Amino acid sequence: MRTLAVLALAALAGCGGTIEMATPFDAREVAYVTRSGAADVTGQAFFRQRGGGVVTCAGEEVALIPAGAYMREFVTKGFGRVEGGTIPAIMAPQVSHPPEFAQYRRTATCDAEGDFEFRNVANGDYYVTSIVLWTVGDQIIPEGGALAKLVQIRGGRDQRVIVS
Repeated sequence: MRTLAVLALAALAGCGGTIEMATPFDAREVAYVTRSGAADVTGQAFFRQRGGGVVTCAGEEVALIPAGAYMREFVTKGFGRVEGGTIPAIMAPQVSHPPEFAQYRRTATCDAEGDFEFRNVANGDYYVTSIVLWTVGDQIIPEGGALAKLVQIRGGRDQRVIVS
């Protein structure tokens, strides 16, 4: 299985340059991701093709990553805005996250329709990230890319998220 959205996509091409991080990763700031909460985060991740077709994240990993200062900087630099967005596969940036970064996220796998779920999520701000890649005809360069969306969990209320 390919790895997490931004991490895997960053290794594809590197045409988007290197993201230099100024903010250090602080595990204490994002430790809330390890706690059990009352909310469920469900949703779907997909790209819309130029012709109107939809390609989902079916079979790919989707991640729920706490939106601490480090991740907010990464998303702002990589996706162009703090709320998230898309990065085309051909523009994948290079980044080297600290080793402990991977311990402070939750992962799931998108089902055949591109649906995902995270149960018992604690209150806090998170990014939902995934990748959606496909090739057309004899092309060897994939289309699609990485997706990220900022989600805020408050009062233990469930969230349904569309990441596109």
